[in-house]
Amino acid sequence: MTTFAPALPMPGSLASKAEYRTLLYLALLSFAAAWFLAWPIWRAQFLIEIWPTEAWNGYFQDAAAAGLPIYPPADGLVGNNYPPLSFYAIGLLGKALGIDNLFVGRAVSLIALLAVTIEVFVSVRVLVGGRAGAAIGALWYLAIMARNQTTYVGANDPQLAGEAIMGAALVWFLLHCRAGQSPVRSLLLMVAAGFWKHSMIAVPVTAVAWLIISRSRYAVRATIIGAAACVIGIATCVVVFGPDFLPNLLANRQYAWSNVIGNLGHLQWPALALLIWAGWAFNNRTSNAAKITALLIGFGLLSCILQWFGHGVAGNAEFDLFLALGIGAGVAFARIETTWIAKRIGARRSRDLMIAALLIRLIASDRQETALLIMSGDFRSFIYANQRTVLNDAAQVAAMSGDVACANKIVCRLAGKPFVVDEFKLEELVATGKATATDVASMLDARQISSFANNVPTGADRSISRWWRINQ
Repeated sequence: MTTFAPALPMPGSLASKAEYRTLLYLALLSFAAAWFLAWPIWRAQFLIEIWPTEAWNGYFQDAAAAGLPIYPPADGLVGNNYPPLSFYAIGLLGKALGIDNLFVGRAVSLIALLAVTIEVFVSVRVLVGGRAGAAIGALWYLAIMARNQTTYVGANDPQLAGEAIMGAALVWFLLHCRAGQSPVRSLLLMVAAGFWKHSMIAVPVTAVAWLIISRSRYAVRATIIGAAACVIGIATCVVVFGPDFLPNLLANRQYAWSNVIGNLGHLQWPALALLIWAGWAFNNRTSNAAKITALLIGFGLLSCILQWFGHGVAGNAEFDLFLALGIGAGVAFARIETTWIAKRIGARRSRDLMIAALLIRLIASDRQETALLIMSGDFRSFIYANQRTVLNDAAQVAAMSGDVACANKIVCRLAGKPFVVDEFKLEELVATGKATATDVASMLDARQISSFANNVPTGADRSISRWWRINQ
């Protein structure tokens, strides 16, 4: 059985003062989370392209709901390197509700973000007990995701829903460990999450590593069953989806150090939470909570960097890391009295400093969409103009004969055109030397595919400082 220490009680008067301070912390973080969520929630209602994979997912969701193949021929111009579950879930849900899968996927993304927030809360509770630290970690996670991952929050992309499934499996795993029960069922849920989105590896690797490190009597059996479930799942997909499944999943992609270097700047956002957690974990390195959060955060960071080697990998590579740091921040807050700094300035001031630093980092950026949404009519008008452009472009594409390749796939999908060109697949063929730009042009000509250059309205400057200077 793995034991996690409960929170330490406080004397009455100190507890009362701490309670008021905690309520202030929670109010500030709640306001920050709500403030940053306002933009992606408001934006989700519009028929615009939030992220290039939105309509890409939409096409495969449509196909899944219609019972059509979702893994194209490997030698075609379209590729699908995602596992199947999300396409069927969103596609069938959209069909049942009579709602465009684009908007179903966006709603699921927002619901999934709230689900992961709850899972962070429960994970911290399991590890160290108490509600304050759990709520702090959960609200910081919600705020940093809404602030930093606006291309995925409220977008038709399966990553957040997959993270919610994986987060539920993590909570279940921690509960199993605490109760001394077999973690097989939680590992199987992790496998299922992998067939929703396959890039979430930090949690299952942490689970297996923890079973080994803690010398669990279930380690060997649970690991073998989990691995067998992965193999059976892949074999089942090959049987169901045919020989094109694996070539699609193992798509061509260019890998280079330059891709990692180009993404390292993203780590400025979670770096402060990482530093706070590390300060706590160093002083508590013998505790189970420190060990398991070290595994989660370490594998989350490693997974993020490894994925960044691939060309075109963006912020979703950080999702495991953000989940782990939400748990780490909550644990550090709950047990901050054990840190080096708290022993010098006191736990109350240390918590004040922690919350102030996290809030400042959330706010300290020139990109302020929610503020512009409230204060700038031009910013709001751009979104409406963008939607009108999409509708006008779709009418033009619908009038074109034959197959059409749109830079904005929402336009082609809205026009009722089939998905015939995946620009990312073609880019990777060129980047990996499997084809040349001339070869790509010949492929399009041979298939008589017309190209449509979408009209993109200018504007949508997200800089609050530039808006301020212009309006002074």
